[in-house]
Amino acid sequence: MAAFECTLCGRCCMHVGGELISIERRLSGRDFLCRSRVSGDTFRARVEEQYLDAFRDTGPVDENPCWCPFLRPKPGDEGRFICTIHSTRPQICQSYICCTMRIWTGDGRVAGKVKGRRSLDSGDPALRRCWEERVAPIRTDDDVLWRAQVKSVLEECGFRVEAYE
Repeated sequence: MAAFECTLCGRCCMHVGGELISIERRLSGRDFLCRSRVSGDTFRARVEEQYLDAFRDTGPVDENPCWCPFLRPKPGDEGRFICTIHSTRPQICQSYICCTMRIWTGDGRVAGKVKGRRSLDSGDPALRRCWEERVAPIRTDDDVLWRAQVKSVLEECGFRVEAYE
């Protein structure tokens, strides 16, 4: 199984980021005392040197108050986003994986992904049909076995699947 690799879509930090992290106070030009709203613990966040200019542009976060306060559009890369404190982000962010599987059509188009334990997120009619007819009936509590069976079924239906640890 492959290790999860972030695509920098930013959705995780756009939708719940502001609910996870609050800035308690600024310690220096790039250091902040923050609080994890989930655990209540405080942590020190440091804006990475290469993202200082992007971080200083607060417009995107001001326009989107539900965003994590450290999320910014990736400079020069339209539609991609960066965590400006990636190396000092809190544990909840370090352990987060937005999906356990990514699924592509035979021609390389993104067809969908599996979120959480076993929820399909897809608008692709062929993938949804394959899922409903052949994946949904798979009954096992063993996640490793379930992922292997799902991967096999989806590949039989003509999809390429990447499952993550």
